[in-house]
Amino acid sequence: MKERKLRPDPDALLKEVEKDDVKKGRLKVFLGYAPGVGKTFAMLNDAHVLKKRGVDVVAGIVETHKRSDTEALLADLEIIPRKSIEYNGLTVSEMDLDAILARHPAVVLVDELAHTNIEGSRHPKRYQDIEELLEQGIDVHTTVNIQHFESMNDAVAKITGVCMQETLPDTVFDRADEVQVIDIPWEELTQRLKEGKVYIPQQALHAIDNFFQRGNLFALRELMLTLVARKMDSELINYMRAKAIRGPWPATEKLVVCIAASPYAKQLIRRAYAIAKDTHAEWYAVYVLPTGLTEPSGKEKIYLTDALNLAEELGAKIMSLSGNDIADEIIRFARENNITRIVIGKPLRSIIAEFFKRSPASRLLRAAGDFEIHLITPTMGKKEEAVQPPPKQAAFKLSHYLMALAMVAVITLINLVLQHVVDPSSLVYIYLIATSVSALLFGMWPSIFTSIISLLIYDYFFTIPKYSFTIKDSKEIINVLVFLFTAIIIGQLVKIVKRQNIALQLRLERVALIEEMSKEFLTLPPLEQLVDGLAAFSQETMNTLAFLRTTIINDIGNITIKNVQKVINVPCFVLFKEKKGDLQLWSKSSADLEINQNDLAVANWTFSHGEIAGAGTETLPSITYCFLPIKSQEEIIGIVGIKYEYKNLMPEQRRILGTISNLTSMVAARWVRI
Repeated sequence: MKERKLRPDPDALLKEVEKDDVKKGRLKVFLGYAPGVGKTFAMLNDAHVLKKRGVDVVAGIVETHKRSDTEALLADLEIIPRKSIEYNGLTVSEMDLDAILARHPAVVLVDELAHTNIEGSRHPKRYQDIEELLEQGIDVHTTVNIQHFESMNDAVAKITGVCMQETLPDTVFDRADEVQVIDIPWEELTQRLKEGKVYIPQQALHAIDNFFQRGNLFALRELMLTLVARKMDSELINYMRAKAIRGPWPATEKLVVCIAASPYAKQLIRRAYAIAKDTHAEWYAVYVLPTGLTEPSGKEKIYLTDALNLAEELGAKIMSLSGNDIADEIIRFARENNITRIVIGKPLRSIIAEFFKRSPASRLLRAAGDFEIHLITPTMGKKEEAVQPPPKQAAFKLSHYLMALAMVAVITLINLVLQHVVDPSSLVYIYLIATSVSALLFGMWPSIFTSIISLLIYDYFFTIPKYSFTIKDSKEIINVLVFLFTAIIIGQLVKIVKRQNIALQLRLERVALIEEMSKEFLTLPPLEQLVDGLAAFSQETMNTLAFLRTTIINDIGNITIKNVQKVINVPCFVLFKEKKGDLQLWSKSSADLEINQNDLAVANWTFSHGEIAGAGTETLPSITYCFLPIKSQEEIIGIVGIKYEYKNLMPEQRRILGTISNLTSMVAARWVRI
């Protein structure tokens, strides 16, 4: 049999081509396992080697921590002056990103990759500044310790007892073109601490007794080598696929992590990411909302959105499911998407609670299927406060119970007549009418109340001995029990149907929103029709066309705002591009809505880069508005601004807002270009 010829993997080949793309800068990471191992010193030494070769190297920001040997190396390099930012009455210096972009060196040194920028900076994190430098074709050399990566956060906290506040997604490390491991023996690091080369003497002694214990350093060193080995393995596999090198290729792995509104959700995401990286799996972050509920609120929403934002940063695909049986929904999703691994958290409730109602994890473990289940136990040091559902509004309405009593009274009168015609033991089932109507109209508790009252009245009037609350006939006892269980089942079925009806109604409302918006846009006159109706392009004709343009773009903006507010009821506005290329405010949700120069500056950044920016994003998050680009096929034609943090939007809301933006761009593009 003729052996099949191996072909390069297109995706892997694309990645290899992107690595050789001269338009983008290259990222070199100097990686250490603890402070003081010599990352900055090694980076500066490497910079001097490049400088001798004639490479244009500058220091964007380098923290010497007043170490004389480090300061001596820095002194011979060109240093970009830092930018001063006023914050809470203090002047704080940060890396001047714009100055580096204007200088545009071949290589820039940017120390402390995980650093958090001061509020008011363009990006909240320094690694985002680095990403912008790389996009502009500038090579970046940077330093970082192993404990700052998100996937290592829980492991480091368990080893050292310290939870790192400054973290960054592992995707930054995956993007690195070169990693130089700075590894020194723990004895040498301890000696450097004692000599005051890392911290001042008092801090050094405290550090040796806590973070820099021998066992901690061994464990951190192993974590560092594991992370580097994982990256090298990933790059080797990608290279083999790109070059069609023969190898034992396993079937494609797909992983799904199931999260809920829990304080442990982020920990589950980190563990799932590590498993996905180790197995080279495509992975999904999935959450299941009970049927009939739109979205969580309060603390639940914070836990869920934080976890989903982290999953998105780490490269997961976010999926939302709806259903009352979480395990069934996850299994259905796994089978439909050819999932090979399911990651889920270990249930934390008591054995008694687990006995009466099995958790989704327990049901998944017993489910039939070719899934590999990873059951993750939370390892947080302190137990966080569990999410409590928001208190429900008082649902007791006396009128509901009085109407239920009235129905029971009417049925009782009917039964008093029917008892002479039919067997009295059958009359109990007529009371199911009152129970069903109560469940349908008033809810579960009025339904239970109706069933209990019905049983008492039936027992009093229609069982022997009559006019007493005793039952002697075993047949009557069976009838009563059957009635009670039937009433409860009917009540629950009615409740489920009502919730499903609410869920269906919500979906229909979302579809109707898009349909209504499309119809409103279709009522606007098309550009071709108006141009054909104009005999010649005289000055008067152009004035008429300009007036029509203004009117129609204003209508488009108003329609967009109206539909955005149906998704999220917050102040919003629409900006469109003008002839000179500047943005102009066309429509806003209220006349008193204010937009200052800082807001417009961020809107212009979104307009220039075509990326979401502002509140709740990774770019200029300190302002009050979030900006979403309105993109046509060829260009960006406008911006939608909403007074809300983007990270707090649920994925469903993000998708609908994206659809609204796309519809707007399709209609407005040709008018904006006039």
